[in-house]
Amino acid sequence: MTTTARPTGDDANLRPLAHQIPSACARLGISRSSLYELMGSGKLKNFHVGRRVLIAESELQRFVDEAMQEAA
Repeated sequence: MTTTARPTGDDANLRPLAHQIPSACARLGISRSSLYELMGSGKLKNFHVGRRVLIAESELQRFVDEAMQEAA
């Protein structure tokens, strides 16, 4: 009998390393079209796995950090 390991302790609260479009929109609080505009302009980098478009959590954080510095 095989069992699937479930995250426990600190692992249970880990965020994903990369987000699909709906999740990235939710993290940034922006619309899908705004996200695609940011990606199209090169302000937000993305990558593909198969047909999926993914955005790294670190890229979302970098984008927010830079936007905050520009606003200051």
